[in-house]
Amino acid sequence: MDIFVLTLISGIFVAAASGLVGSFLILRRMALMSDALSHVALPGIALGLVFHFAPIWGGLLFLFFGITLIWLVENKTKLATESVTGVMFVTALAIGALMIPEQDLLEAFFGSVTKLNVLQIGLQTIIALAIIVFILAYLRRLTLFSIAPDLSASLKVSSFKMQFVLLVLIALTITIGISFVGVLLMSALIIIPAAAARNIAKSFNGFLAVSVALAVFALASGLLIGEVYDLNPGIMTVMMSAGLFVVSLFWRGAALKHR
Repeated sequence: MDIFVLTLISGIFVAAASGLVGSFLILRRMALMSDALSHVALPGIALGLVFHFAPIWGGLLFLFFGITLIWLVENKTKLATESVTGVMFVTALAIGALMIPEQDLLEAFFGSVTKLNVLQIGLQTIIALAIIVFILAYLRRLTLFSIAPDLSASLKVSSFKMQFVLLVLIALTITIGISFVGVLLMSALIIIPAAAARNIAKSFNGFLAVSVALAVFALASGLLIGEVYDLNPGIMTVMMSAGLFVVSLFWRGAALKHR
């Protein structure tokens, strides 16, 4: 099978996982968290490029270090999570930019699907499927934690554990999505489709479904446009996502007028 077809199939699953995770970030008002965390992966990607191993492993290692630090600080100290995240964001971006060879810097920032091999495509697809299955299996707990944390606590759903679970889901989603859109644009794949879905959907289940559908459409169309017109697929994916969000604003406006 052609490598582009495999990449496209993998991208569909990665986008579906991104749409689901993004939905809960929108509900938790943590939209900027994915943007900050995606930059934390940069030093790990740099290590992979310098020492010639798969950058996905280095990125995943640094992301898990980042989310563990954020989780501990949020739960063990009075320091604001945003403060720690902000410090990690700029520090990781600076260190990664210094370490990555100049010729590879743009690919790290904006993605490079052309360098994906069959093994990495398979790994990303498996992780994406695991994220999707986990979210569907624990949908009720994640929903309660995101919408009504006080109620979830009364039902013995540990907010301490659920916060870490959500951070792990973010880290895994960023890890598998970076090769498609890069560290600078990764948050767009997670957040923009979910934000657009919030404007369109009329129910919670509809919100999740539309978020997944829009993310899949944005990434698939971005990959296809990039392939046909020899453009960066990551940038095209973000442009498609932004276009969908603009459409959702008009959709919402029209819906409000008819009420």
